Amino acid sequence: MMSLVRYIDNMIVRLASRETNPINQARIRILVYFIFSYMLFAAILMVAYFIDWNLLHLLRVSFVFVSAWVLFAVVRYTKGWNLVSHFAIFLVTLCVWSNVLVYVQGINVATLQYVWLGIALSFYMHGLKWGWFYSIINLFPILAYTFVEYSDFSYLIGDLRSIYDARPVRQSVYLFILTYDFIIIIFLHHYFFKTFNLNIVNLTHAKNELNDLNDKLNETVVDVRKLSNARMDFLSTMSHELRTPLNGVIGISNALLSQNPREDQKENLAVLKFSAENLLSLINDVLDFNKLDSEKVELEHIPFNLAALIKNNCASLEIKTREKLLDFNISISKDIEDRIVLSDPTRLTQVLLNLLNNAIKFTEKGFVSLNAYVTKENKDTMTVRFIIEDTGIGIEPHKQEDIFEAFTQASSSTNRHYGGTGMGLPIVKKVLSMFNSYVELVSIPNAGTKFFFDINFDYRKDNPTTPLKPKIAKDELKHLKILVAEDNAINILVIKKTLEQWNIEPEIAENGIIALQKLEEGNYNVVLMDLYMPNMDGYEAAALIRKMSDKTKANITIIALTATVNDNIIDKVIKVGMNDYLSKPFHPEHLFEKLQKLSADSIA
Repeated sequence: MMSLVRYIDNMIVRLASRETNPINQARIRILVYFIFSYMLFAAILMVAYFIDWNLLHLLRVSFVFVSAWVLFAVVRYTKGWNLVSHFAIFLVTLCVWSNVLVYVQGINVATLQYVWLGIALSFYMHGLKWGWFYSIINLFPILAYTFVEYSDFSYLIGDLRSIYDARPVRQSVYLFILTYDFIIIIFLHHYFFKTFNLNIVNLTHAKNELNDLNDKLNETVVDVRKLSNARMDFLSTMSHELRTPLNGVIGISNALLSQNPREDQKENLAVLKFSAENLLSLINDVLDFNKLDSEKVELEHIPFNLAALIKNNCASLEIKTREKLLDFNISISKDIEDRIVLSDPTRLTQVLLNLLNNAIKFTEKGFVSLNAYVTKENKDTMTVRFIIEDTGIGIEPHKQEDIFEAFTQASSSTNRHYGGTGMGLPIVKKVLSMFNSYVELVSIPNAGTKFFFDINFDYRKDNPTTPLKPKIAKDELKHLKILVAEDNAINILVIKKTLEQWNIEPEIAENGIIALQKLEEGNYNVVLMDLYMPNMDGYEAAALIRKMSDKTKANITIIALTATVNDNIIDKVIKVGMNDYLSKPFHPEHLFEKLQKLSADSIA
């Protein structure tokens, strides 16, 4: 007997497992238990009614018995449990109506039990809408009978009784019916409440687990942020430590190259400078990739001449193409020439130089070309397509996706033969995503490669009649009095030799305290301020300068010199009141341009 119960229970569990929703699983189990119980109920009553030969009752329970088997078969072999439950509720409703109209011709306890059972089953199995529907259908015959019984229409009931002559059942059978129906009703409420309560417990447990998981995720996010900040701090520190000696190497190389060296010396100095600048480029790529990877970079929105920017970038690479005897072709459509665009020239330059440098590096003969033209425009915006093409080594088709991954090159032989870190194209991809663009390529191995991308620009017409400020000759900067706040002896030497080219004799202050003293005692046009010095750093010194009582000295131009360049440093530089910044190692031309602008403004 127990094995049969376990078999039935396991079968019901398998049937319920078809559904993923725990409420629907409970509904299937209730339905199958209900069908089995009424199958047994009908079988017992069939025997009792057969013994008493109560034919009308025997016909009804026989119909219920057969229907129960059919419904069970449908549930077991199909997924139509929802439709089966509707038919089961219909059978209960049929019992209510048949009791009122035929079998009892009135209202007894068993009839009310069927009403309760039908209402409860409809709400539990199908929710509110169907629950109300079946409630009305089950209550209607009860209310109608009560209305007729206690009104002038009571003769209708008598007429019914004359038509149908259903013999009453024995007391023992009636007691069995009442008891069995009460057990079913109690079980129905008990099981659904148990399942509902279990579902609430599970939901509470799931909620607690989710809260714990969220706490762990928040801790992980904090740890990741700390790790990211630590990585940024490490890279910034390493950048500073690497840039400082590089500043010396590049600065002294520039100074020596400007002193008319012999041809053999010039060649050695050029190699030294080239190697140092390559190392600097590598450091910049690492820092840029890290910033882009941490999504701490935002595009600027400043006006510039797009055609002039393209030409300047290409001009900076002409020496490399001439050294490799490559044709360098530049094509800029006329509708770009006279337009000022609003965008980020620094990031666009980064994209163009990365792609052009790659094209030159991987091309041994033939040409490298850059083509820029407008593909679409309206009143205020235009879409410009950039195409960088070469006749170099090309890229294998199966490698064309991989080259945009960090530190990846087309092959190991490429790295051995041409060098590089594999960060150029990933940087291009990330920067273009900031422009809401993406790079595409067409490449044939040993024939060449074509990279192209589109960028949308806001633009306005350039005014060619705008007068340009006259350039100031280098020896005309000698009137500038410059205070240099710098503690590193190599950096001091580089700055002094750079300024001496323009006949400027700077004053040197080894820290912020000395810089403040010299500024109080003398008059200067500009302060070149290193940010990291002993005793008092550049930030504190700049803040104190801005608070000086002498308004002329308090408003002096301060240009920050820093070997650590990131957005946080730049923001802090501006926040403490400095006017500009220059990253070390710097090109003498960049410093000259800033001083030239300062001198021109002072003359104006």
